[in-house]
Amino acid sequence: MGRLNGEIVAGTALTFLALLFIFAGMVNPIWAVALPADYVLLAVGIGVIALGFWTASNEKKHPQVEHRH
Repeated sequence: MGRLNGEIVAGTALTFLALLFIFAGMVNPIWAVALPADYVLLAVGIGVIALGFWTASNEKKHPQVEHRH
């Protein structure tokens, strides 16, 4: 498994936030109006997590060499 990077952390936070909003929509009819947006937020969070794993594996295969002058 790759290293933990910013995309994985941000995607996890977005996913957790979306799940909280979805739960709020299930118990409160006013929050239920925003359920479609909550599912979009959930999809974005999962996509950012996938991007983070792809970035981590890509950096593992092709490490950046830092040049200092």
